[in-house]
Amino acid sequence: MKQFYPIIAVLILALVLAGCSTQSDAVSNEETQTPNANGQQAESLADASTKTKIEIIKDKRTGIVPASIEIPAIKVNTKIENVGTLSDGRMDVPKNPDNVGWYEPGTLPGAPGNAVLAGHVDDLTSPAVFYDLHKLKKGDKIIVKNQNGDPLTFEVYDQKTFPRLDAPIEDIFGFSYASTLNLITCSGDYDAETTERAERTVIYTKLVEEKKDSL
Repeated sequence: MKQFYPIIAVLILALVLAGCSTQSDAVSNEETQTPNANGQQAESLADASTKTKIEIIKDKRTGIVPASIEIPAIKVNTKIENVGTLSDGRMDVPKNPDNVGWYEPGTLPGAPGNAVLAGHVDDLTSPAVFYDLHKLKKGDKIIVKNQNGDPLTFEVYDQKTFPRLDAPIEDIFGFSYASTLNLITCSGDYDAETTERAERTVIYTKLVEEKKDSL
């Protein structure tokens, strides 16, 4: 399970669009036991489960590798490219400015956690793919499909705008038990000195339809 660690945030506060994450699947043996009031180790979860019948619910949300995105409310229908992290810590951008970039080192859309998509707002002379992203409202739908055309539908539940150097990186990229999809674009005034826009707009969405078949 991919997780985000706050220490990484210092590397990505000055991103053009978004940032980087890390993961750790290692769990020490100590984490499976808890000291009791007398300082002794409590029985392990495995031992306890043999004494008490417990219904174990397995999370089958595995997510999809996104290939396209549709946002009917703002007439977006385009391809999704996999992007990673640049050497300076910034999230890379799609090679085609009309496409959207999925942060591939992060979460798969539909899996538990915050999947992240980013797109340009404009090229300083004409609108780009996420030019109207700020117009999305609570309840608007985002449909993401894989190469086979299997869809996942997400629903907008919040929108926030942050100063470029003060975005809540962990909230955007970090772990969540929910299956969420966060869309990012630049906003605010253009600063010729930094060649950046002053703000970042984030659209927060949550999964409302599970994919039918696991891949």
